[in-house]
Amino acid sequence: MTIKDDLQLKLTHFAQKGRWNNTLVKIVSAHLFWILVISGVVRSVYYSVLLNTTAVDTPSYITYHANILKGETDGRRTPVYPYFIKLIELFGHQNLINHVVTVQIVISFLSIIIFYKVVRAIFEKQPVIFAASLLYGIMLPVINFDKIILTESLSVTCCLIFIYMVVNYLQKPGNIKAWMLTLYVFIAIMLRPSFIYLLPLVIAFWVLRLMIFKKDWKMCLSGLAASVVVILLISGYSHLNKKNVGFNGISQVSNNNQMAVIVNASIYMNGNDPEISAAIKSNINLQQKSAGQRVSGINIMAKYEPERVHSFIINCIKNQPVVYAQYIGGKLLDLQAANIFTNYAEHKLTVLAFRVENIEYLVFCITFNLLYFFIILDLVLIITGWIKRKMVPWFKIVLWLLITGQIAVAIIGGYSEYQRLILAAMPALIILVFSYIDKICFAIDGDKLQHYPASV
Repeated sequence: MTIKDDLQLKLTHFAQKGRWNNTLVKIVSAHLFWILVISGVVRSVYYSVLLNTTAVDTPSYITYHANILKGETDGRRTPVYPYFIKLIELFGHQNLINHVVTVQIVISFLSIIIFYKVVRAIFEKQPVIFAASLLYGIMLPVINFDKIILTESLSVTCCLIFIYMVVNYLQKPGNIKAWMLTLYVFIAIMLRPSFIYLLPLVIAFWVLRLMIFKKDWKMCLSGLAASVVVILLISGYSHLNKKNVGFNGISQVSNNNQMAVIVNASIYMNGNDPEISAAIKSNINLQQKSAGQRVSGINIMAKYEPERVHSFIINCIKNQPVVYAQYIGGKLLDLQAANIFTNYAEHKLTVLAFRVENIEYLVFCITFNLLYFFIILDLVLIITGWIKRKMVPWFKIVLWLLITGQIAVAIIGGYSEYQRLILAAMPALIILVFSYIDKICFAIDGDKLQHYPASV
């Protein structure tokens, strides 16, 4: 008798002693239990070497005073994360940073359960389900952001919930689910404006399903109707921003980011607004003369109206589309050898902290080159599988669009910190990678690959 068989026999004997004994054995025997235990231990050690960290953007979330119920908005910050902080603040203003971090840690830990439910629903092999869930549970560069007062921690869970809702709908479609899935996009955008790519994603999802599954037309139309509601809500929020801060958009941060992009791309002289172009040129000349020292130039965002700046940026891009596209492509090339992971939370100055940090950089080191290759390869496999099976791999398409959408928004809309900006796509990336591992393991068991669920 093996040790495993002996242990199983003892557990079975213990379970027969009573209802509570049986319940305890079921819990201890569950894979999810051990995933949570191992993840909890690893996370506890990792959190112990990190400091609760604030960033440059943190004060703007904590001091947020707009009341959306009164039609008030903040031009720079959408309301979900600031209201999340204010909700925690109701239970005590003292040590607010610590309390926010604690809640983020709890939410992040509970998201392991959601991840497990997702992969259990779509994977065939239990060891792959266990491995994928455990990797998500102990992925240090992701849980690193649980200790920072920024939207990243909640954004990862937010994206995972979206994935769960997609799986839930694909397994058992329904009108209510179609509405909930689509309306959830608005919440995601109000948490993090970069989630705006989810809106065209769900619209395309419902249009494609309407074309293919004509019998499900009511559910597809429900999803499209909800999409219209989301568009109206976003338009209404943008209108409030226009009224309150003079910017007809979700967040003025997009102006700040794109201004940096057009300056770095050297197309700021082509914006049909000579005054702003001259101001930018003046700032650049001032910086060049300062020999690297910090100088105070013209604050363009404060001096000019947001809509004027936005119009200037759009004209710069329209007048030099080729140069702009070359600059964006150049950013993709510049990132080739960079690690897709980053480390934001500050580490303590201890031996254990340095050891853990070394392990983190050693284990979690994947270059953007590998990410690009995987995305292209996955697209090819999705298309060939679609043609061969004559069935739409819905879930894989959604995962691919989530990942590429997040990367596109980061590269096009940002000017630095791309690793942080693509963090929310990590659950989708893990699931997509392990879907191929699951297929390989399934095929190794025998000639079963042709029977593998086409929806995955």
